[in-house]
Order: sequence, then structure tokens, then C-alpha cells
Amino acid sequence: MHFNGRFVLGLARLAVNQGAEMEHLLALTGKSAAELAERDCRLDAKTYDNFLEAAVAATGDDYFGLHAGENMNLAAAGLIVQIVQSCGTVKEALEYCCEFSNLGCSALPATLIEETDHYRYTFTPDPVWLTAAPLSVRHTLEGYLAFSVREFQSITRSRRSPVAVWLSYPQPENPAELERVLGCPVYFGREQNTLILQKEHVEEGILHSDYELLKVLVEHAYRKLEEFQKQPGFYETVRHSVVSLLKPEFPGLEEVAAHLNMSVRSFQRRLKEEGHSYKEVIDGLRKDFALTYLRKPELSVGEIAYLLDYSEPSTFVRSFKRWTGQTPSGYRGMFHP
Repeated sequence: MHFNGRFVLGLARLAVNQGAEMEHLLALTGKSAAELAERDCRLDAKTYDNFLEAAVAATGDDYFGLHAGENMNLAAAGLIVQIVQSCGTVKEALEYCCEFSNLGCSALPATLIEETDHYRYTFTPDPVWLTAAPLSVRHTLEGYLAFSVREFQSITRSRRSPVAVWLSYPQPENPAELERVLGCPVYFGREQNTLILQKEHVEEGILHSDYELLKVLVEHAYRKLEEFQKQPGFYETVRHSVVSLLKPEFPGLEEVAAHLNMSVRSFQRRLKEEGHSYKEVIDGLRKDFALTYLRKPELSVGEIAYLLDYSEPSTFVRSFKRWTGQTPSGYRGMFHP
């Protein structure tokens, strides 16, 4: 069993956002951040387990793996943009997702199984790994579940959620956080670890035109994440988390606080200490994204409003005039007369 270095580096960065020390976590992997980022980097199971257990302990986050999967929203969306080009139905795309999942972690293989009135998207941990490192298995499994839900929502482009999630382990103290991230009821003590998906949602066709906007969002969001990664401070951590959680809807305050393993009150206090509010964070990101999108002549004002999570184009136009004193069309005319 081996684990992808880039995946581990992503876990380390989330742990740092929650208060862990990067140097300590990297030392446990025996590699530098640059080495982990290499395409062919792999860690053996023992190294991965030690690293993950240390990350959970350093952050104090009982749902660290779940939040890590949630943090990979853009990665899930980017994968779907590639997959759907060769798929006619949601089912075909999900089958490709299983293949990618199995390539990334052979110790947690995924299968899509058809039943009479639903589909099961099931993960089966390697029994030797489960016996040797149950904590590592649980956090990895919950991360994969969160990532897979985001894949499903990206494929359907309608924010569909599973009907339910089954988990083989006993109910934890705070199951509500699992239900928040996975977006459906969660049942414990079952024989399998699986997402239950409504049959009609899995067998529906794919509208390929819907994914061009998703591609634009993913590409720009990744560029912004690279910028935020280089800047210190809690404000930048929050901006990084917001962009990581785009669906393309912007996440709410409570969602980002929970993702960073903080209470809403502590989250707001930390932002205030740096002279900011969450409303200001969202407003600033919308402006930043809008200025970039308007330089793309192929995007209509209505499409940009959608990408910025406005319910109506007119609302976006009013916001843009407040930011710049210009209409979106006026600003665009400076670059595309």
C-alpha cells in the first residue's frame, strides 16, 4: 500500500491552517514539500498512518479527514471537468471516478453497484490496514466520502446529494458534522461504507455545455489559491478556505468555521483582530473574481453573475458599480472596445 505525496501535502496544508506546524509534519514524512509535490512521490502505509495520526492530534480536529475531503472541492470539480468530456451519463462518469479513486488509493477501493431502486458507491478498506491503523482508515474514508459527494454534485451540476451514507463504525459524539459535509442522513454500524444514490440521478444524461463555466471557475480559483498560499495571516487562511470550498456557491460563515475546526465566535474574533469581517472577505473575493472574469469576452454578464453566486445578474451589476463606479459592460469595454 502506498499513498500519493501530493495528497499528503494537501493534508499537511490543511493541518497548518488549523494550527499544526508544517516542519513537524514534513519531518514525519521524511520528505520536503517540494518532494511531496512531485508527480510520482509515494509514501508507504506506515509513514502515512504516522503522519495522519499526528495531524489529527496536532489540530485536535475529530473530523480532520472529513474536512480534508471537503477542502478538495476544486480538485473534485477539476477531475469532473476532465471526465465528463467522454461520458454520456452520470453513471459512466461515476464509474470513471471509481477507477481514479482506485488508482489513488488501492487500500480503499471504490465500486459502483446497481440495486433495484438505487446505486451504492461503496468503499472497502483493506482488512490488514483496518486492523493496523483504524484511526487512519476512518479519517481517510471520511475524506474520500466528502470528495466523492463533491464529485457527484459536480457531475450532476445541480448540487444533488446522496440519499444517505452508511458507515461501518459506531456513531461518534458529533454526527452532525458528518451530515453537514455529506449533505444527507448518516447511519452507523452498517456492514458497508457506502453512499446511497438515487437511481434516476445516476442514470440521467450529462449536458456537456454546463461544464465550460465550471472549468473557468476551477482554473481561476487554483490561481488564487497559489497567491493566498504565499501570504501569512488568518485573513489569508480564511480566503484560502473560502476558495477551496467553492461549489461554485460561496460557503457560509458557519461552514468555513467548521471546516477550520473553530467555533463561529472564535472565527469571527480572529478575523476582527486582523481588521476584517466575513462579509468583507466574500465581497472582496467576488470583486477580485469579477475583475478577472470580465476580461474574458466569451463570458456573458449573466454567466459571471452565476459564477459569483448572485441569484440575479442585476444584483451583480449593482455590486460592481459599488466596487468600481462602473457597470460591468463599461469596465469590459476598457479591454474589449
